[in-house]
Amino acid sequence: MVSLAYAKNKNELDWVYNFQHIVLVSKYRFKVFRNPRTQKVVTDAFREVEMQFGIKIKEFAFGDDYAHIHMMVNVPANLSMQQVRQILKSHSASKVFKEMPNFIKRYPRKEFWGGQPTGTSVGPVGQNIIQNYIRKQDVSYEPFMPDREERKQTKLQFN
Repeated sequence: MVSLAYAKNKNELDWVYNFQHIVLVSKYRFKVFRNPRTQKVVTDAFREVEMQFGIKIKEFAFGDDYAHIHMMVNVPANLSMQQVRQILKSHSASKVFKEMPNFIKRYPRKEFWGGQPTGTSVGPVGQNIIQNYIRKQDVSYEPFMPDREERKQTKLQFN
């Protein structure tokens, strides 16, 4: 894991990052993300996770086969990678089944996400490579981070 910290003074941590590249795959690789409504519901669920748990999504894109999602996530120090993956998957799945009740026909066991758990650490050198890979996916999403001072939602500025 890569972790970098800069401090304003010796007692206060100003900025810490631990970026991970996560790939989430829909169960049975169904192409569920072709539907813009499904994309919106999942995106909204991820935004709620960002606000509620302090997980920052720096890059996010739906895969070109519309069956998976790539994201670069800043994992907070108080959560493990497994916990972050579990939070993202469970919150988004429950929101999909709540807002789109017809999904129960496709997923009778209410298992929206499937596949092997994938996640790799992203260091400062590999960060640009991962960002470019995610941006080259078919449908992309610009994440937001709450502004610390005003607590308003602002989009990230990419280099």
